[in-house]
Amino acid sequence: MFKQTALALALLMPLAAAAAYPDKPVKIIVSNPPGGPVDVMLRVLASKLGAAWGQPVVVENRPGASGIISTGALVKSAPDGYTLGMVVASSVTIVPFAVDSLPFDPQKDLQPISLVARTPFIFIVPKDSPLKTWEDFVRESKARNLSVGSFSIGTAFHLVWEQTARRAGIKALYVPSSSSGKTQNDLIGGQLDVGLDAPSSSKGLIDSGRLRAVAITSPERFGGLPGTPTLEESGLKGYAPQPWIGLMAPAGTPADRVALIQKSVSDILKEPAMKAQMETLGMIPIGSSPAELAATIEADRADMEPLIKELGIKLQ
Repeated sequence: MFKQTALALALLMPLAAAAAYPDKPVKIIVSNPPGGPVDVMLRVLASKLGAAWGQPVVVENRPGASGIISTGALVKSAPDGYTLGMVVASSVTIVPFAVDSLPFDPQKDLQPISLVARTPFIFIVPKDSPLKTWEDFVRESKARNLSVGSFSIGTAFHLVWEQTARRAGIKALYVPSSSSGKTQNDLIGGQLDVGLDAPSSSKGLIDSGRLRAVAITSPERFGGLPGTPTLEESGLKGYAPQPWIGLMAPAGTPADRVALIQKSVSDILKEPAMKAQMETLGMIPIGSSPAELAATIEADRADMEPLIKELGIKLQ
């Protein structure tokens, strides 16, 4: 009887060990600095994960070097599910093709867990601009010299612009900027014709009437700006370029832990309160499977590599 009981307990031990995860605090590394939309979203998500798991989930900000610092720290961590990374798309789809070398291989050293959110961009103009629609912008760009302002060369904003300009046949001068605020001020001051920005950054000025949004890159109208047409509505059929934010782990993380984390994240992203909060941050919650995130990465890399090479982009 004693031997049978001992054998039964021994057989149950692996299951108990698996069920115990997590049995200590979990850390999520992110490349964004504290206070921005990604950081705010992550801290809300971390709090909810902590409540679901009964363990603290701690956010660690590791900004700098276009995400190389944070992703490098993630891949060096033990593949045990206790160190995760909230990775922005550019870290694995743009940076690898725009630097001479990386201290890691984004295709081999990372385990995708879930596509957490899409982050659409908006094309904005001054309130009194003669460009009332996307179609106006396309037409006028062929008749006179226009300028488009957004973030620095090699960022997701810049490359979305380059993709979109090629699709729409737009010719315009791209003016790189150090911040949303500078782009917005240049628009309001008449130094720029069009800006490309995040909804969370420009919504206040749009609501106040100082700026207008003429198009958004999401496939459907965005709840935070329901009056703004999509690019597809405006004539670019089947085109909706949206950077993303994804949760990842070091390669080799046990599949059962990856599955548990993915389900927990997906469940939280379905909550109405979480959806509403992410909308205010300019995000569309997703909650994909690991395979869907992996496919998204591969598709985006295939799009970005030739464009970055064509433009000759080199990040320092």
